[in-house]
Amino acid sequence: MASRGLRTSLAIALFAALLVPPAGAAVTASDLMPATRTSSQPAQGPRYYPEFTYERLYVEMRDGVELAVDLWRPVTPKGVEVPVILTLTPYRVLNRALDVNETDLPNDDAKLFVPKGYAYARADVRGTYGSGGCWDYGGIKERHDGYDLVEWFGTREWSNGKVAMTGGSYDGTTANAAAIERPPHLATIVPVSAISRWWGYAYQQGTRSTYSGESVDIDPPSDTPTDFMFGYGFLPPPNPSDLSRPDQIAMRWDMCDRDEKFLKGYSTEPDYDDFWIERDYLRKADKVDVPVLVAHGLLDFNVKTWEGTAWFQALNTEKILVAGQWPHANPRTYWPGWNLLLERWFERWLYGVRNGVENEPAVQVQSSDGQWYTGERWGEGQKRTFGLGEGEATFLDDGALTETEMLRGPASDRFVRVDLEDAKDLRLQGRPILRLRASSDAPSTHFVAVLAVVAPNGSLRVISRAFMNARYRDSLAKGEDLEPGRAYDLRLEFIDKDFVVADDHHLALFIASSSNTWVAPDENRATNTIDLSRSRLELRLARTS
Repeated sequence: MASRGLRTSLAIALFAALLVPPAGAAVTASDLMPATRTSSQPAQGPRYYPEFTYERLYVEMRDGVELAVDLWRPVTPKGVEVPVILTLTPYRVLNRALDVNETDLPNDDAKLFVPKGYAYARADVRGTYGSGGCWDYGGIKERHDGYDLVEWFGTREWSNGKVAMTGGSYDGTTANAAAIERPPHLATIVPVSAISRWWGYAYQQGTRSTYSGESVDIDPPSDTPTDFMFGYGFLPPPNPSDLSRPDQIAMRWDMCDRDEKFLKGYSTEPDYDDFWIERDYLRKADKVDVPVLVAHGLLDFNVKTWEGTAWFQALNTEKILVAGQWPHANPRTYWPGWNLLLERWFERWLYGVRNGVENEPAVQVQSSDGQWYTGERWGEGQKRTFGLGEGEATFLDDGALTETEMLRGPASDRFVRVDLEDAKDLRLQGRPILRLRASSDAPSTHFVAVLAVVAPNGSLRVISRAFMNARYRDSLAKGEDLEPGRAYDLRLEFIDKDFVVADDHHLALFIASSSNTWVAPDENRATNTIDLSRSRLELRLARTS
């Protein structure tokens, strides 16, 4: 959700803005299409329409708040009804400088699908850009807004009654949020790099993800909710007169419950209470009754990969997971097959074209070797367990240790290194689990684990990381102090991966109690001890197909 990718694309969008035709003109789409278009071009279903229209709408939600919506529709023969692809976004504020006019197709999805007979709608999240109201990041009002927008578009006289929601990052998260509300006219969702549980975005087993040390180049989620609450959600609407009532604008400067949301997003003791339960879509994934195409990067350090894989696993509907070796980004940049899959997906679920996409392998994943593999389930392969050796290991949490320091050499008084020489010639898929038997001399402490692969020359490549606030060892609902000196069984979860370990490589495990690269440290400078003989690493092995 951090806006690094969007900021990067701002310059590209600014250049594109120079090519916008005069406002109010019917725009020919052929010049906006990619030079090479791949399409399944079904005999029936979507057709090519060279012109489209644009309009800005204000749609009233159930509580009276008005959301601003930009709508592009293909110019079709009279009586032709089209489906709607909807994105509910807070990011529009980043493009305020580009508001010369709005008669250009705004992004790759619109450029691909509007000429093929789909309407494309982009709505501003309440409290951002052109919409009224006060931002409710991830909350029930945002969930209801998705429902209300879907139903509004699904009942227009020009609509065929089928609406899809899609988008990347926050824009895909709003699709997940709407889907658990089950609007009748929702036909499918395509969440890309999206959150399924807001608590899991900010926290990892009770530790707070953060920018610090070496992590500035890998874009973890420390700018949320600050940017969202007091940046995107505080700026005035670009055209205040377009909103029908003064109170729509007044709500933009109302503090509402911004302080609560801010504090919840940065707590060092993040109890999983009603605030987070309301923003946990994963716990209601079984209510989703439309087909879902999930896309997520296996190198996404912002919206962690398990936000997508856990969502996919929890769904009980038609579904496909596309995951590959890319960061917090859209897969079309990294996988040439994305556009064709997406076209077939929308043809099937928005136009009813029986193109067989539902018979595609449910899991389509690019592993660390660059190869693509298929399967029907994610992360449910054979379990393999590796012991960590004998004896005990004791280390100090100084609150300043970084990952780079851990990877530089052998164990020290601040971390443990365990080389798993027999962990080789395998492909792991899913979520590695580290089971530690550990004790501390403090009432609270963190445990950090880094899983890496070791090449024949000794060089290291990190596979995944795990972090735990030991006060949340038994439950996320309420932290509970440790009894100093008592041994506990801890279950550390690594972020989901698909990784090939060659037969001349092996795995290594680094264990510590701080990683200033990735998470805010515990306040205690604890001394911690691990019983290696009663600890183990569990992997799930993938079946190559």
